[in-house]
Amino acid sequence: MPASSISVRDILLEQTERTRQSSKADIERLIEESKLKIASLESQISTLVQLRDRESACVAALRHLISPISTLPAELLVEIFVLAVHYNTHIMDAFRISQVCSHWRRVAHSTPRLWTGRIWVDDFFDWADDLECAEAEQVYADGLKDWLARSAPLSVSLLFSSELPIISSRVSEEIMGIAARWRSLILIGAPTASAVWRLSECRLDGLEELSLPTLQEDTDIHSSTIISFSAVPRLRKLGISIFSNAPQIQMPWSQLVELKLNCDLPDVALDILAQCTNLVKATTGTPGWSVHPEASRDIVALSRLRTLSLDFHEEGYFTPFLHYISAPALEKLHLDFDDDMEWVEAHLTAFQLRAPNITQLELNYSGLTSDDLTAVIRLAPSLTHLHLSFCNHCIDDALIDALRYREGAKPLVPRIHTLVLENWVQNFTEDNLASMIASRWWTDAEVASYSTPPTVSRWTRVKLSLNAFSAHFKDTIEVLRSKGLPLELSDD
Repeated sequence: MPASSISVRDILLEQTERTRQSSKADIERLIEESKLKIASLESQISTLVQLRDRESACVAALRHLISPISTLPAELLVEIFVLAVHYNTHIMDAFRISQVCSHWRRVAHSTPRLWTGRIWVDDFFDWADDLECAEAEQVYADGLKDWLARSAPLSVSLLFSSELPIISSRVSEEIMGIAARWRSLILIGAPTASAVWRLSECRLDGLEELSLPTLQEDTDIHSSTIISFSAVPRLRKLGISIFSNAPQIQMPWSQLVELKLNCDLPDVALDILAQCTNLVKATTGTPGWSVHPEASRDIVALSRLRTLSLDFHEEGYFTPFLHYISAPALEKLHLDFDDDMEWVEAHLTAFQLRAPNITQLELNYSGLTSDDLTAVIRLAPSLTHLHLSFCNHCIDDALIDALRYREGAKPLVPRIHTLVLENWVQNFTEDNLASMIASRWWTDAEVASYSTPPTVSRWTRVKLSLNAFSAHFKDTIEVLRSKGLPLELSDD
C-alpha cells in the first residue's frame, strides 16, 4: 500500500497492535518518550511565541521611531506641549503630557514653561492631626515641591483660597521658600494681619501682581502696626481693601499701573489715588460723603489713566469724588451707584472738562434723569460706546429723540456705534426707539449711493434687554436685522 494512502485510522490500529504485543515496561517507556516529546514541543512553541512577541515589539518600536511625532525636534515638541496646556486645566494637562512616554516625560520635565500656571494652594491646615491627614499633606507637599522645581527658574503665580498656611507647615515652607519667584499672589477670603505681615517680610523681587482682601482682626498685630510692601520693585498690579480700623499698609503706589481699591472713606481713597501717578486702570469702591464736603483739596492728577471704574455703594454725595480728579487721557468711565445718591451736575461737568476724550461710558443703577444724561453725553463728543443698566430715570422719549440722527442737523455723539440698554423701566415709546435706531443704520449699498455720506457712525452693536417687547416692535427690529443691523434683543 502506498504511504500516501495510510490513514490516521491505520496508524492508530498499528499503535494499538504494538501496544497489545508490548510488555508493561515497553508501554511505560513509550509514555515517558511521549511526555518528553510533548514537553519539547511546548518549549519550542513557547520560544516561537516569545520570538513572535519580540518581533512585534520591534516592529512597533520601529514604527514609533519613524512616526512623524517621534521625528520632531525637541524644540518643536515643546511648542506643541505649550499649546496643549490650557489656563484652566494646566495642571492636569501638564501631568497627562508627561505620562505619555519616557521621551515626552523627559522633555516635559525639562520645560519650565509647562509648570508656571497659577497654582491654587489647597488648605490642609484645618484637618485633624491624624495619620491619614498627615500622609495626605506630605503627598501634597512632595508633589508641590516637584512642581515648583520643574518651573524653576521661571516665576509662578499662586492663589490662596482661605486662611494663609501657618508658617511651620510643610506646604507653607515650600511656598515661602520660592518667594523670590512669585510673579502673582492672590489672596481671597480673609487672611489675618499677622499672616500678611509675614508675607511682607519675604523678599519679593519678582512680584508683579498682588491682591489683598479685608484682613481679619488679629491679636498679634496692633491696629497701629505698619505692614510695608514698599520694597517690591516690580509690583504693577494691586488689589487691596483698606479700612480705617485695620493696620496701615504701605505700598509703592507710584509704581502701579493697575489698581483695584476698596476703601471705607472717600478722602482716604482720594489720598491713595493721588500717590498713584502712573495708573492706567483704576477701580475704586467707596461710600459717598454723608454731608457735602466743604474743605477744598488739591486735584488728583492721573495723566496716564485710560480706564476708571467707580462703585459708590452707600448713600451720600459722590460727585465731589469726580470733581477732585483730572484724567485727560481717560477713555472708559464706569459709574456704579445707587438711585438715592446725591447728584451735582457741576461736579461731573468739571470732571468731564478735564477728561474730554471719553469714548466709553457705562452707568449702573443711575439716578440721573434724561436731561442729566443728555448733558453728560453732550460733553463727550468722542463717545463710541454707551451702556446703561437699571437706569430707570435716564431713558425716555426726550433722550431717544436727542440721539436720533437727522440729516442736516448737528448730531449728538456722532461717533457712537455701540449701544447697550438693559433692564430699565419703559418710560418711552417703542416706535420712537425703533426710529432712532433705524436713523443710524444703513446698508453698504445705501452708503455707497449717497452723494454725501452720513455724518454719524453706523451701529456695530445694539443690545436691548427689557422686561417685555411688543410683537410690533419685534417685527420692526427683525426688518432692520434682515438688512444687517447687528442687534441683540432679549425680553425676560
